[in-house]
Amino acid sequence: MLMIKKIHFILTISFLILVPVTINAQPSQVPDASWGSVDHFKYSSSGESETFKNIKLSSNSIAIGQDITVINLDTGNEIATFNVKSITFGRQVKMCWIGNSVGMISESYITVKECTR
Repeated sequence: MLMIKKIHFILTISFLILVPVTINAQPSQVPDASWGSVDHFKYSSSGESETFKNIKLSSNSIAIGQDITVINLDTGNEIATFNVKSITFGRQVKMCWIGNSVGMISESYITVKECTR
């Protein structure tokens, strides 16, 4: 009986220590962000998706409601311009996902590194 109480106590303490770390690690929605470099752009149109890696953006910072343009550095052509509807910030990885729809998941999104809010 004493052994079961000790195990229960250890599990409870472990849970109380690990839960705040897990919650803090979750990505969160933010109203604006700035970044150091661009990782990639996943573009979806008419059910087709394509990922572009060699790109540049029209800005190094953005807020929800602003437009952003993605330019293909291989061709020099504009891939897309869209109104930013969501910015998801990954605190531990210092990355942001800039999306064209509200919520955590967007069909088209830009992934940026060295992200700060």
